[in-house]
This record gives sequence, structure tokens and C-alpha cells, in this order.
Amino acid sequence: MKNITTLVLLLLITNAITFWGSAKLYSVFDRPQEKIIAEIELITNCELLTDSFIVVDLETNKSVNFNLSRAFLGTAEGNRLQIQLDPKFSDVTSNLEVHFAEKKMKIEVDCNISNQLKNTLDSLRNTFKN
Repeated sequence: MKNITTLVLLLLITNAITFWGSAKLYSVFDRPQEKIIAEIELITNCELLTDSFIVVDLETNKSVNFNLSRAFLGTAEGNRLQIQLDPKFSDVTSNLEVHFAEKKMKIEVDCNISNQLKNTLDSLRNTFKN
């Protein structure tokens, strides 16, 4: 009986310490994300002009167009950003790589090696042929 009482007391103490310590540990790893204005430079060898692309913050669903290969997006550091085709090309879908937001970024889109982008561009060409 003495062993069971000791064991229960020990479990209660360790649980209390774990609960108290977890709040401090959580605050270390879950730092608030810093708000930034990400400057994104788009480098592409595609046949489309850079203003045919947008950058989308997948966390907030905010998007901005590129102007002369640059876009400025208010976001939080580490948010997931993705280059997409402008919604005016409504019949075309794109599924390009996801990047994590930083203050200054360069994103390359290589139309020569990306099968997904090649399929997107083929879809775009077919849309305007009709």
C-alpha cells in the first residue's frame, strides 16, 4: 500500500512539472510569426510575360500580381507562397512549387523542365486556339 501511495504521489508530481514546463517549452517553439513585406522576384524562361503570374499566400489567400518581374506581398515570415497563373486565365490550372515567405526572395520558374508547367502552358495554348 505504501508503494502504491508513493507511485501515485510521484505521478502527480511529474504530471504537475510536465504541465508547468510544457507552457514554457511551447512558448519557445511557437514564436509569433514576424509580419513582413516579402519582395518576390520572378525569374522565368516561359513564353508568357511575368505579369501573367501572381503570387498567392496559401495561409491567408492574399495574392498580388507581378510588375516588371517583382511583387510585394504583406505576409508573415514562413507562410507558404505559391506562384500561380493570373485568374484571368480561368480555364487553366497550375500547380507549382510552394516556397516559404522571406523578406527578399527569388523564385525561378523553368518552363523547359517542369512537366506540370508544360501541361499548363499547353492547356493555355489550347484555350486560345478555340
